[in-house]
Parts: sequence; C-alpha cells; structure tokens
Amino acid sequence: MTRIRLIALRSFLAAATVIPASAAAMTPGTAQAGESAMESFKSRHEAVVKLVKKKASAKALEKEVDKLLDYQWIAEAALGGPSSYAGQCAERCDEFEKLLGELIRQNYLRLLRKADGQEVQYLGEKTGKTGAVKIDTKLAVEKNGRTQDVVVAYVLHRQGGHWQVRDIITDGVSLAKTYRYEFKQIHAKDGIDGIIAKLEQKLKELDKKG
Repeated sequence: MTRIRLIALRSFLAAATVIPASAAAMTPGTAQAGESAMESFKSRHEAVVKLVKKKASAKALEKEVDKLLDYQWIAEAALGGPSSYAGQCAERCDEFEKLLGELIRQNYLRLLRKADGQEVQYLGEKTGKTGAVKIDTKLAVEKNGRTQDVVVAYVLHRQGGHWQVRDIITDGVSLAKTYRYEFKQIHAKDGIDGIIAKLEQKLKELDKKG
C-alpha cells in the first residue's frame, strides 16, 4: 500500500470513531461525568416523574429510582455512620439496607404520585462545605382532599463519579436525621432485630394504603 493511500485510510478510520454530538446527547435518566448536580438530578428525577405519569411497572420504576438514591450511604448514616454501621447491624446489614431502601423508594414514589402530574419547580441549589449540594424543589400534592405546596430538598453527593441523593428533606424535616433518631431509640431497646421488624411493619402499612 502506498504512503498516500495509508494516510487516507488512517484519516478515514479516525473520522469514523468520532461520535456525533446528537449521539452523545444525554437521554433522560442517564448521567455524564462532567455534568452539575442540578443537571444530573433533573435528568434522573424527571425520568422517574415521567414513568410515574405513565403508570410504569414496579420493575421499571425501581430501576430508575435506584440510579438516583444512594441506599448504602443512607443506611450507614441511619445507624450512626460508616464507623459504627457493621457493629450496629452485624449479620443483618444486607437485610437492613434492602428493607430501608425499599421503604425510601416507596415513599419517594408516593410523594410523586400525590403530585398527580403537576410540574416540579426547581427553586435553586446550594453547595455545602463538604461538597454536598442541596437542591430545593416545590410541587403541589393532594393532601386531605386539598392541593398543597410541598417544599422538598434533595441533598446530593458525588459517588462513583456520579451525583446521588443521600438525604431528602420534606418541609424542613430530614429523612436521614429522622431515621437516625428513630433507629437509635429502637436499637437501644431491641437491637437490629427490632429495627428490621419496624421496617417490615412500615412496608406492610404502605402496601395496605396502595
């Protein structure tokens, strides 16, 4: 092969490996390494909202929500942090994390369903000293037969190169702090067995509500 033809072939192969901008564009629910916390959250949150509006299957919803929430971080924080986590839940850590994750997922989806197709308002974001980002949102939900505005803040941090939610604050009440306080009381009396029994009870109550 002549030098000219070899150069031409190399140029063709290099051009063929360039991804067009349209192909590289993000689809709802995906995350890119360089995007901001707000961009990542809106992409994934809106993907879940769309599935809720479409009344998608439980499996499809679970898959999308699980991209957004950092269950491991939330579970560890609920039992006092990474340093005490293993000692608090011992051989039942996996079971605890699974049940807590399911409860958080279901409550998150219930909140979106109560919004009944209303648009989510993104009020802004604030970066804390640790690098975590709090994103404030507002949505109208049906409560006691009335439509009420609810302010929900999502606290995100970088995990594995992507932004994930590690706390949800509804009308000023932190999910992480609430669980931490509640589980501390239960653990002091009944240990991890009591906490798991409580989680199972809460999930059964949600099933009854539908």
